Amino acid sequence: MTKRFQPSVVNGIKLTSIASLLLLAGCASDSASVASPTIETNAGTTATSIDPIKDMQAKINTAEQTFAQSGELTWFATETMHEARTSLNDAQEYFSEYELDSSKANDTIGIFSSKTYLEATQEALTQFSQQIESAKHTQAEAMKILSEAFSNRSELSRINATAYFPQAMAQAEKELKKLVDDIAENDHDSAIQGQADLLRQQRALEVDTVTTIYLADSQKALQRLKNEQAGQHAPETLRHAETTLKATEAFIHAEPRAKSLIQQKADATAFALAHTRHIAHVVKQLKAMKTSDYERHILSYENILLSISQALGTDDLRNQPIPDQGKTLVTTIHETLNQQGDEASRFAQTKNQLAEQTQRGDELAASLVAAKAQIAALERQHAAEKNLLIQQIAQLTVNSHPAEKSGQTPESPATAIELIQPVKQAETAPQAPEEHPTEPSGEPASPAAQPAA
Repeated sequence: MTKRFQPSVVNGIKLTSIASLLLLAGCASDSASVASPTIETNAGTTATSIDPIKDMQAKINTAEQTFAQSGELTWFATETMHEARTSLNDAQEYFSEYELDSSKANDTIGIFSSKTYLEATQEALTQFSQQIESAKHTQAEAMKILSEAFSNRSELSRINATAYFPQAMAQAEKELKKLVDDIAENDHDSAIQGQADLLRQQRALEVDTVTTIYLADSQKALQRLKNEQAGQHAPETLRHAETTLKATEAFIHAEPRAKSLIQQKADATAFALAHTRHIAHVVKQLKAMKTSDYERHILSYENILLSISQALGTDDLRNQPIPDQGKTLVTTIHETLNQQGDEASRFAQTKNQLAEQTQRGDELAASLVAAKAQIAALERQHAAEKNLLIQQIAQLTVNSHPAEKSGQTPESPATAIELIQPVKQAETAPQAPEEHPTEPSGEPASPAAQPAA
C-alpha cells in the first residue's frame, strides 16, 4: 500500500528546500562580497595584481624542475614522491583557474570552503616542498643505515655485474629496494636485520663476477686440456696448472677487490695452462715418433742452442752434453748482463756529471747576467753623478761671473766648464825656472812691457 504525503507536509518540505537554497546563495554572495573588494583593490594597483601571479608561476616552474631532477629520490621514497607529484598537480590545477584572469585568484575553491585558489595553490606547493624534504631525509637515512650494501652496490656497478649475471643482480637490487622501503616506513630494525643476508648475496655476486672477468678463459682452457686427455701426456704439468688456477680462485674469493694482485695471479694461471698445452703436445709427438727420427729431433734442439751461443759470441758448445750446453749459456748470459749493468752504471755516472757541469754553467751564466746588470747600474749612477757635478760647477760659474749690465750673454754651463778648466790648470801648474834667460836686447821695451813707475 502506497503512502500518500499530506499536502501540508509536501509544502513544508518545499519551503525547507527553498530556504536552504536561499541560505546557501546568501553564503555564496557573502563570500563573493568579501572577495570582491580585494580583487577591486588589487585591480587598482598593477603591481599587486600581477606580481603575485608571476611569483606563483615562478614557484610552480621551480617545483616542476625540482621534481624532474629528483628521479633518484623516487627510488628511495616512492610513496612520498608519488604524493609530491599529486601535490604539484593540485597546485597546477588551482593555478590554472586564475592564470589568465587574476581576478579569480581570491575566489573560493568551493561552496563549503572559504579557501581561495591562491591560498590553495600555495598550500599545495608547501606540501610539495615538505614531501621533497621528507624524501631527501629518507634517502639520507637509507644511505647511512645501509652504507655497506650501497658500497657493494657501487662496486657491482663498477665491474658491470649485470652484464655477467643479470638475474642475480636484479635480485640483489630487489632486496636492497625492500630494505629501503622499510626505512621509508620508519621500520629501521627490519632494514638492519635484512642487510646481513643482502651483504652475503652481494659478496657472492661480486666474487662470481670478478672470477668470470679474470679466469673465465683459463677455466675454459683447463676444461679443454682435460677433454683432450692432456693428463696422459703431461700429468705433472697439468696438475701444476690446475693447482695454480684453484689458488687464484681462492684468492679472488678472499680479496675480490685486489685487482692488481688478481691480474698477476690470473696471468700466472694462463701461463701455466699454456705451458701444459705445449708440453702435452711435445710428449704426444714423441710418443708418435719413429725410432729413426730420434736423432733428428735431438739435433733440432741442439741447433737451437747453437744459435743462442753464436748470438752471444761464445764457442761452439756441441762437444758437450745438452744439459751442460744450457748451463754454459746461462752463465754467459749472466756475465753479459753484468757487463751491461756496469756499462749502464758508468753511463749514468757520466750523465750525472754532465748534468752537474751543465748546472754549474747555468749558474755562471746567471752570475754573468747579474754582473752585467750591476755594471750597467753603476754606469747609470756614474752618468747621473757626472751630470749633477756639471750642473753644480755651472751654477758656481754663474754665481762667480755674473753677466755684465751691458747685455753680455751669460756663458752656458758647458762653456763655463771649458773656461774654468784652463784656469785651474794655470793655477795649479808650477812654473819652471828658465834655463836660458833671455838677454836684454838693445831695443827699448815697449811702454806696455815696462813696469809702472
